[in-house]
Amino acid sequence: MEIIDTVCGVSLADPSAILSYWDSPLIKSLYFTPKSISKNRIEETIDNKSFTNKIQLLSNLYARYSLSELCSDMIAEFEQDSGIVVGEYTLYLILGCGTTTIYSVELDSKPVTVLCLESLDGNLDILRMYLAHEYTHLVRRRLLKTDIFESCVGERLVSEGIAENYSRECVPGMRDSAYCIVDDSTVLWVTQHQEALSAYDLNSSSELEDLFYMYADIDYPVRTGYVY
Repeated sequence: MEIIDTVCGVSLADPSAILSYWDSPLIKSLYFTPKSISKNRIEETIDNKSFTNKIQLLSNLYARYSLSELCSDMIAEFEQDSGIVVGEYTLYLILGCGTTTIYSVELDSKPVTVLCLESLDGNLDILRMYLAHEYTHLVRRRLLKTDIFESCVGERLVSEGIAENYSRECVPGMRDSAYCIVDDSTVLWVTQHQEALSAYDLNSSSELEDLFYMYADIDYPVRTGYVY
């Protein structure tokens, strides 16, 4: 796996440097365009105290580690554990606006994985958990040779369940919401509404948005599929 750290070398203490970084074509292609991040969100984020704290925590990590090497070492551990090598694939380490964590996107017609470093809050256990989660997706997609994210509700539920259980095995002791990458309130809602979720058609692809999309237009919590 190739790991490309787009943040290393950026002066994180300088808001203008961050804005310039966000304005680069690569970061627009990896993050702002696919995630539909508005200009207003950028302006709100750059001066936000919570975001500033995340930047400081990230700076502290860079002062101690090479994050690309850490990621490479962790993935190598997963490959040794499972006996399955990911092969040719690219992981981009980027700085986002605090809207998401780790995800897959197409760049130049090829699937890549993007990890938003501000989402780590300076915690290497979270880094390991995210990478373990995403590693299972890469393995499953390679073995099945299919789009595990968009084929149907049933496949997506299985894929996310595997990812969450493996990340729990690799980093035990976290809350259920951490492994599912949702709020505690979403986990509680799902435990109380099993019947409503069981009504979804496992063979449907049109219902994926309701269960997994961050900005789904629904009257209950988003991303419940990650818990169910």
